[in-house]
Amino acid sequence: MAKRTKRIISYKVRKGIFKLVVLIIGIWAFLPSQLLQTNVQNLEDGKIRDFATYALDKTAGTIGNTIDQLLIVSYGIESIEEVDGEPLSSVIVAYTAFGLPYAEIIADENGAYINKKLLFQK
Repeated sequence: MAKRTKRIISYKVRKGIFKLVVLIIGIWAFLPSQLLQTNVQNLEDGKIRDFATYALDKTAGTIGNTIDQLLIVSYGIESIEEVDGEPLSSVIVAYTAFGLPYAEIIADENGAYINKKLLFQK
């Protein structure tokens, strides 16, 4: 009888630890996406803010029609290239659920294109 009680307690402990691990992984998976999102309202210059909004829209449109969109949870603006105060192009990184960079996208006034995929490099 004592062995059966130990097995039941052991099973409950393992089940509780499994649930705790799943909860921690779930929180860890989706927390970075909130931290990595680019908030264009934090940009000070109006021209750069407008260009950043345009670049993010073009980036979402570039990836929007592919299976890759299922992996991407957020975008981050790495840099905006300026000449004489006018923004020319922007480097945007798409992130997956665990905050892993998935792709680097270049956006300019002509549109956006995927420069390289970072997660699954060959």
